[in-house]
Amino acid sequence: MKLQLRLTRAPLGLAICCLLLANTVSAQDQEPIVAVGQALVVDDNTEAAQMRALLDALRTAATQSAGQVSSHSMVNADGQLTENVSLQSDLNIRHMEILEQGFIQGIARVKVALTIDHDNQTCSKPKLTQVVTTDLATPKANYQHSQVDINQLLLNAEAHFSERAQQVNFSTYRINSALSTYEAASLASEAYNQADYHLTIGAQWLLKPKKEVLGWNLLNKLSPLMESSSAPKIVLTAAFSSPNIPAINVTASQQFSLPEPRSIAESSQPIPLTLQSQVNGWIQHTWQDIYSEIQCAGSFVTVSNIIDQPLWRMNKGARLGLKQGQQLLVLPQNYKTGILNPDSNSAPVVLKVTQLEPHSALLEHLAGPKDFATGVAQIVIF
Repeated sequence: MKLQLRLTRAPLGLAICCLLLANTVSAQDQEPIVAVGQALVVDDNTEAAQMRALLDALRTAATQSAGQVSSHSMVNADGQLTENVSLQSDLNIRHMEILEQGFIQGIARVKVALTIDHDNQTCSKPKLTQVVTTDLATPKANYQHSQVDINQLLLNAEAHFSERAQQVNFSTYRINSALSTYEAASLASEAYNQADYHLTIGAQWLLKPKKEVLGWNLLNKLSPLMESSSAPKIVLTAAFSSPNIPAINVTASQQFSLPEPRSIAESSQPIPLTLQSQVNGWIQHTWQDIYSEIQCAGSFVTVSNIIDQPLWRMNKGARLGLKQGQQLLVLPQNYKTGILNPDSNSAPVVLKVTQLEPHSALLEHLAGPKDFATGVAQIVIF
């Protein structure tokens, strides 16, 4: 927005005046923001009108959340004032639900409910399968100790994490360099390009102190508790992070005592049942902590332009649950600065899946700026 005024005064040289105004709106509680948007139907294109009404509803919702207004004024040598005003909303969209949509006398009307904060919220499963790449970090030595196969213990932990993740529409792919088949390597490569999260599961031996500790041997002999503590111990660590949301970085560790050596008859399983049960319990608790952080984090994709065509490509497709004809609300990384400025290239846009492939999709434009910022963006499927 620009405002030009002619000042009736003598030239004063180049003068720069900066004015920063903070317009803080009272913070909303944890209830979803409900907003209504409207748009005129042009050339009988009702679909495009509905999507413009949706974007209008987002702008309405942005005015109900905290935000900032910044104004930069400049006076040149001729006394001409130019003022630039920018609006930035603190609207942090986590989930969107369309409550109503319809048409009244040539006007499209859309009513939406927005979840704007993940704290104390319970969101439904994501419509687009979330990709979690995994990696295993084995200890430096003694891969098998006390008749326990540490490599197998890590594989079992990874499998148990995968089972938990699949229950909420997450899919895991290991990206270790040593993969058994070409198909597994191909899927791992695609998963690396599509990854929403990364999970590393590692194991490390817990060694006794190098320096003599007063009473160490005596306590080990006298206390049954310390006798168990003198058994070999291993520490399992799970590190969970997101390449798209730096704030998501969860790490959990737990030490486990390896059991006493077993007889041949009792050692048919590479992992003793008691130890495996303890590890499974730790994984269940750790996954609950992780999921509480990410269940409302949203879905992210990479969007790029198709040269000389009015189409865009997305790096996720049919294998992850995308369907032909679905409409996507695309939120560029800096959409908070553009949501109140519909002509900005950082403003939200609506695209439609027009061609579907296993690992990607072609999208056509429905509403919003056509020169929007590409790259990593958050999407909402509706």
